[in-house]
Amino acid sequence: MSARNSRTVDSSTIGSTSRQPSHLNDRLDKRLLSYMAAAGAAGVSALAMTQPAAAKVIYTPFDGPVMTLDDGRLDLNHDGIPDFGFDQTGLGTQFAYNVVPFKFNKTMNQAAPLAAGVTVGPEESFRAGAQDMVFFCICSGSFGSVGPWADKQNEYMGFEFNIKGAAHFGWARFSATDVYFEGVTLTGFAYETVSLKPIVTGDTGGGEEDSVDQEKPVEASPRASGLGKLALGAAGLAAQRGKE
Repeated sequence: MSARNSRTVDSSTIGSTSRQPSHLNDRLDKRLLSYMAAAGAAGVSALAMTQPAAAKVIYTPFDGPVMTLDDGRLDLNHDGIPDFGFDQTGLGTQFAYNVVPFKFNKTMNQAAPLAAGVTVGPEESFRAGAQDMVFFCICSGSFGSVGPWADKQNEYMGFEFNIKGAAHFGWARFSATDVYFEGVTLTGFAYETVSLKPIVTGDTGGGEEDSVDQEKPVEASPRASGLGKLALGAAGLAAQRGKE
C-alpha cells in the first residue's frame, strides 16, 4: 500500500470529534431556553399591560372658603393644573359666587347641588361654562341669599374633568350656610383615577359613604377671608365686629 494514501489518525482527534456534537447541542439547548424565557417574559408583560387598571377614589379633605384655595382654583387630582375656579363678584353689599370650569371641563346638572350617594358618570348631563352658585345681599340692614346653593349645607357638585386627554369624574362638597362671613365653604373633594368610571358623591375611597353628617350644620369660622371682608361692605363688617 502506498504511503501517500495512508493517514495517521491521532487518538485525541477521535475524542474531540465525538464530543463536538454534544457541546453544540448544549449551546443550542441553552440558547433555546433563553429565547423561551424571553418570550415568556414578553408575554407576561403584554398580558399585564392589557389588564384593566384598578379603580381608586382619591379623597382630599378641606375646610375653608373657596377663595382660600390657590387664587380660588380647585385642582382635583393635584397635578398642578387647575380644573375649576371660583369667581367672587360684586360691589359694596351685593356679591355673588360662580363656578368656572377650565378648558374642556364641565359641571354636572348645571352645577346644581347633589345629595350624597348620587352617581357622577358618563350617563349624566354635563355642561361647560360658568354657572351661578349663590348671590348674597346685605340690604336695608338685613342679610339674604338666593340661587341654587343658597342655604345649602354639605351638598355636592359633580364634575367631569380632563387628565392627559381622558375624561374623569369627581365631586366637591360645599356649604353656603352662615355665608355672612365666609361665602361658599369647601369641605372636601374626590375623583376617580380610572377614566370614564363613575364616582358616587360622598365616596372617599374607604368603601363606605362619606362620614359627614348631612343634618349637622357647618360651624362658621370666626375669621372672614380677605376677599370676603371686602365683599361684605361696611354693614357686614360692623355686624362681624359685633359677633367677635
